[in-house]
This record gives sequence, C-alpha cells and structure tokens, in this order.
Amino acid sequence: MKLKRSIIVLVVVALTTGTVSGQGDRNWNWNREIGINVLQLPATTLDLAYEMVQHSRYSISINAGYTINYANSFDWPGWFLSPHYKCGNNGYSLDNQSGGFFKAGLKYNFRNDPEKKNYFFLGGFLTGSWVFETAEYRNPEIENSPPLALSHNVFIPGFTAAAGYNLRISGKLTSDAGVQFSFPSGKFLDLYGYQNYIPGMGYMETCGNERIFPMLVFNLKYSLN
Repeated sequence: MKLKRSIIVLVVVALTTGTVSGQGDRNWNWNREIGINVLQLPATTLDLAYEMVQHSRYSISINAGYTINYANSFDWPGWFLSPHYKCGNNGYSLDNQSGGFFKAGLKYNFRNDPEKKNYFFLGGFLTGSWVFETAEYRNPEIENSPPLALSHNVFIPGFTAAAGYNLRISGKLTSDAGVQFSFPSGKFLDLYGYQNYIPGMGYMETCGNERIFPMLVFNLKYSLN
C-alpha cells in the first residue's frame, strides 16, 4: 500500500511540473522527451517512456507499457540474461503471460551542461506490474494426471535500478542504452512455474531462487521542445 501511494505521489509531481512547463514559466524550462524501448518489441511488449529534465544532473522518468502474451514472444536478450536449470516448470504449461506495468523515478545524469547529450546515468524507479497468466497444470508426481486449467491475476510491486549511456543520434533524436535490474516483492512467487516473466521487470528462471530480474534497454527518444 505504501508503494502504491509513493507511485501516485511521483505521478502527481510529474504531471504538475509538466503543466507548469506548459504555461511557459521561464523558471521551469523543462526539456521533455518521449521514447520507446525497441529491445522489448520482440518480447511482444510496448514499453513507452516520458522524461522531463530541468536540471543538468537530474531528470524525472516515467515508463508505462503492456505485454501481449509473452509466451509467444522471441525475447532472446531475456533468455540470454537468465540462468537455465533442469527443474522444468513444476508441472505448469503456460499458455498466456500478459499484463501492464508502470515505473516512476529519478535519473542522475553525469553531466554539467543540460544541452550535453552524450553522458552516463544512474536511475532508480518504483515499479508496479499487473500479470495475467493462464496455464495447464499436471501433477508431476502422478503419472498421466489429467490437465487442470488455471488462470489468475497478480499485482507485483518492486524497485528497479538502472545504469546506462545517453547518446545523441541527430537533431532531436537521442537514445538510452543500458541495463535495468528489478527487485520484485515476494508476490512473484505466486506466479505459475519457474519460468517467470514480469512486465516491466524482465524474465528470470527462478528455480535457483534468483530474485533479481534483469532487462536490456535501448530507448529511442524524441525531444518535444
């Protein structure tokens, strides 16, 4: 509940500063950018970003998106970043892994000039993910057990840390290339099986008790100013 309230506060702050910027106050000269993480498109995920920068060192960043059935995706980066085990999927056969997500937080930019586009950054975000799963379950301890159809919705809060490099491409077009590490709450244990994907956080095979979900990021961003 505290996490949800914190996310709401960050959204209100972001919308308020954006409104003040739209009124043309010279003391709030925010640079605004929109972007899309192209590395999540093969994972059937639309990952959109909105970033506001007023100070050269700090920026407010908001991400939102939706995954359309990750079970049918080609998430090679996610598969590469996860260790793989022979524990199977605990009797579950996943048919659908879908859901939306929201991330809001701050980025620290290693630069002195707000006009500089090539620089390293670190970030931290509060994350909320809604996961919808459908699956068939067969008891692995019972031979030829009949399949049981299952479905559920799970809300998973967490924290995401990010590191990367911002690179100017041309004109108003820039990019963020980096990696994110998400730390979900214990609610991720409610997901079916061990091959777990959390929208906005990434993929991890968790039968080795891993609780860090990595994700590669390549955001193409366009300046609205």
